[in-house]
Amino acid sequence: MKIAKIILSIITMLFATLGLVKILPFDIANTIMLVSLATLLLLRSVEYKNNRDKGGFIITCLTAVFVYVVVIYNVFIG
Repeated sequence: MKIAKIILSIITMLFATLGLVKILPFDIANTIMLVSLATLLLLRSVEYKNNRDKGGFIITCLTAVFVYVVVIYNVFIG
């Protein structure tokens, strides 16, 4: 799980950088960055659940769902 978190963190930072320096269009870079960020939050929530931290699990899980909803809204509606 640690390797997956490192890879998702690198992907998030890479696409944020590519979007900021305008190498990729903002729509593409932002979408990929937010999806990897939400997946990273889901992995973190699984860790909280395994450590029996119910408050951290609920907050990170809700945050991940919110980020996924924002991505779906931007891609399909906005």
